[in-house]
Amino acid sequence: MPSKIGYLTTALALIPVAVNGLCQKYVDAAVTAAAKLQASYFGADGTYGDQAVWIGAVDTWHLLRLDALTGASTYSGVIDTVFKGNEDYLENGGSYDDVQWVSIAYLQAGNTELGKKFYDIASTAVDSTYCHGGLFWSSARDYKNAITNELYTATSGYLYETTKDSQYLDNLNNTWTWLDSIGMQGDNGLFNDGLTKDGTCANNGQTQWTYNQGVILVGLGYLYKCPPLSFPLRLTLIPISPDAKSEAAITAAFGIMDSIIENLTVDSGLREGCESATDLKCNADQQSFKGITVQYMAWFLTITSRDDGTKYSDFVKLQADKVLANAAKSDEEGVYSNLWYAKDGGAAAFTGPAQGAALGALVAAGSLNC
Repeated sequence: MPSKIGYLTTALALIPVAVNGLCQKYVDAAVTAAAKLQASYFGADGTYGDQAVWIGAVDTWHLLRLDALTGASTYSGVIDTVFKGNEDYLENGGSYDDVQWVSIAYLQAGNTELGKKFYDIASTAVDSTYCHGGLFWSSARDYKNAITNELYTATSGYLYETTKDSQYLDNLNNTWTWLDSIGMQGDNGLFNDGLTKDGTCANNGQTQWTYNQGVILVGLGYLYKCPPLSFPLRLTLIPISPDAKSEAAITAAFGIMDSIIENLTVDSGLREGCESATDLKCNADQQSFKGITVQYMAWFLTITSRDDGTKYSDFVKLQADKVLANAAKSDEEGVYSNLWYAKDGGAAAFTGPAQGAALGALVAAGSLNC
C-alpha cells in the first residue's frame, strides 16, 4: 500500500493525464483531490478509520472510477483493506443499504464473487407483505426507504450487465415497479426518505436528499439498456413492449433530473437541505451525498448514451465547476469543503466525506466529453 507521501508523489506523476476525448481539467483536478483524500484520511492500517464504512465504500468506488479514467492502478489495492474491522458488521449487522455500497465497490473492482456476496445479504431484505413489496432498510424490518430500494435497482442492473443472469433483471424490474407505484415521490417528482411506519405505507414527507434522486437513475439506465419482456406501467398493470419500456425509463429519469435541477440547486449548484454557507448542520453522511448524486447522473449518461441535448451532461460538469470555484480551500490545492453552491460564509466543512464528495463530482465530470 502506498504511503501518504506516495499517493501525493503518484498524483504529481500523473498530471497531466492523457485521456482522449474526456474533460481533462476535471480528470487532473480529480487526481489531485484523490491524492489529498488518501494522504489526509486513509490510515496506515488501510482503512478510513472511524469514518462510516459505507462512505469508505463510496470513496473506494470514486477512486476506482478515477483509475478507470486515467488507465492507472493507483488505487486498486484500497478495496483489499478498506473494510478491515467491519467484516462482522457487514455480514451480520443487518444494514441493507450499507452492504450494497460495498457490493458496488467490489463490482467496480472486478470482484464479482464478493459483489454477489453482499448483494445476496441485501436480498434477504426483500419482502412482499409489508407495504406490498420492496426491501427493508435494516434487520429491524420496520422501515422501507428510498435509498435501499434504489440501490437494489442499481446493484441488480450492474450484476445483470456483469453476469447476464436474468434473476438480476427480474429483481431490477420488480423493485422499480414497486418504487414507481408506492408513492415515495413527492409532488415535485423527488423521492422523500421513505414510508411511514404506521401501517399505512404513506410517503413520510421526510427530507428529499440529493442522493435519493441520483441513485435511482442508474437503475432506470439499466432498465433502458436491458428492458424486460414486459413492464407494468404505474397503476395500470398493463404489459408494454421492451421498446416502450425503455422509453418509459428514460422519461422517468429525465423527469427526476429536471426535478433535481429545479428544486435542489441554488445558483445552479447542488445544495442539501441541511446546508448553509453560515451554519454547519449537515452530518458526515449528508456531506457525502452530492458526490454520489453527480456520479450516478454521469453513470446513467454512460449507460444510456441519452441526454436532453447536452442538458444533463452540462449540469454534471457545472457541479464540478462549482466545486472548483466555491469549495476549494484557499491555501491548499486539491482540498475541498461540502459547500458547492456558494462561497464559505463560516460553515464550510473540510472533512473526509466532503473531500470524497468533491472527488466524486470531479470524476463524474471527467468521465464526460468536453
